[in-house]
Amino acid sequence: MHRQVLTAFSGALLLAAASPAQDETPVLRPELMPLAFLAGSCWTGVFPGSETFDVHCYEPVYGGQYLRDVHAVPQGAEVYRGETLYHWDAEAGVITYRYYNSGGGVSDGTMTPDGGRMLFPDETHRGQDGEARVFSTVMEITGPDGYSIVTSEEGAVVMAIEFSRISRQDADEMVPGGIW
Repeated sequence: MHRQVLTAFSGALLLAAASPAQDETPVLRPELMPLAFLAGSCWTGVFPGSETFDVHCYEPVYGGQYLRDVHAVPQGAEVYRGETLYHWDAEAGVITYRYYNSGGGVSDGTMTPDGGRMLFPDETHRGQDGEARVFSTVMEITGPDGYSIVTSEEGAVVMAIEFSRISRQDADEMVPGGIW
């Protein structure tokens, strides 16, 4: 009996040793690869002129068919939260997304890669009251551990933030109750 257990255990060890190490690079479907820079990482940035910060964590879901972005903006004891799901719209031939937030708002938009930039030209946000606002955002990779966003409404900049890569543990510690 002990020999059977040892043999089975030895066989399992040999199989594990023969298997290549799992690649830790997040897998996304080919059409979502322009967003691969974000996948599997958390990021933080400070809103200009304040101490308020935004934390984002991105993860591939359903085998990389989608990219999920969970974010939080701690505001004292309260935390504004949002979640985005990016997907490939084969019919339109573009990456699309839907964003939900803790204030009851929902946004829909598209993303088009442009070199080291990602263009979000047409985000339509509907607040809980139904009022629609249209934003455009340019996200630019600024280095191996950073990106910037500039968001405009009717041609006027409403937000510009520099984000830096952080650990998942740091993200959880920065947000009361954790990022998820």
